[in-house]
Amino acid sequence: MDALTIDTLAEALQEPNRPLLTQVLRLLGTDRTTAILAETLTCEANGGMLTKDGTRRRTPGGVFFQLVRQQASPQERWRLFPHPAPQYGQGQPTTLTWEEAPSLMQTLATEPPGEARTMKLTLIGRPGKVETRGQAVVFRMQGKPPGALPRGLPPMPSTPALTWNVMVALRQWNRVRESLAGNLDDQLIIEGYPLMQGSEHVLLAQSCTSVALQRAQKQAQQPAGEETP
Repeated sequence: MDALTIDTLAEALQEPNRPLLTQVLRLLGTDRTTAILAETLTCEANGGMLTKDGTRRRTPGGVFFQLVRQQASPQERWRLFPHPAPQYGQGQPTTLTWEEAPSLMQTLATEPPGEARTMKLTLIGRPGKVETRGQAVVFRMQGKPPGALPRGLPPMPSTPALTWNVMVALRQWNRVRESLAGNLDDQLIIEGYPLMQGSEHVLLAQSCTSVALQRAQKQAQQPAGEETP
């Protein structure tokens, strides 16, 4: 067999996580990595390997990384994969750090992700300059860092909060435009689908209203004589 390279390893395993493959090859060396690759291909030819819960078959890359975990020394495993979180009753759990996050994400990338049945982002605030293009308006809104995060999460990074390019259908925008213009305390409430367009963060608005409009609608729906709390 020719000398093993990352290209041949990734191609044989159909594995996109090249950074972790690179770490494995560098740490375990060509001979051991080649042996684990051969064992992986044999396993695949014989029906593959199920995930830990037995609900589905691992990908070839998932089989490879599982065999690496099994055959690596504790020191090698520590360098390639993050430590499992300590169990309650076995000492105080540690807080996740941003230094650990890349390795953790690489490990998770070796398995198929779960499915988010709904993905929605909510922005509440005032828009910047509004541009109209055909049947849509576009403006920018910069996020605000949250307050205290739940214990165990890494601290908020010092990088600026994300700025979103918000795209709203003109028909929806016309419903809130006058309320925003006539009331400087009014706030937009936008819910939509977030995505990346190149390097820009974009929110495609699926609903667009405002705090004042929601309050007025709630008051209109109340029986006569009742007051809004």
